[in-house]
Amino acid sequence: MSQFVSVIFCRRCGSRFVEINEWKDDVAVINCRSCGNKTELKGFTLGRCSVTKKELEIARNTSARLNDFEK
Repeated sequence: MSQFVSVIFCRRCGSRFVEINEWKDDVAVINCRSCGNKTELKGFTLGRCSVTKKELEIARNTSARLNDFEK
């Protein structure tokens, strides 16, 4: 069964409890509810996609690293 999701993970603590607190012009202010990490995201947009539960679990257990990412 597919689910529609849009997910942001905190790079500092790995939490999935990340939300957009506010928009300033075209900049999203993103905040982690777990550790308080906060950053601005400019030049991107967020959408949703259809994924299976297994794909969502794989995404949750994968983290991006500098110069090492999936293409």
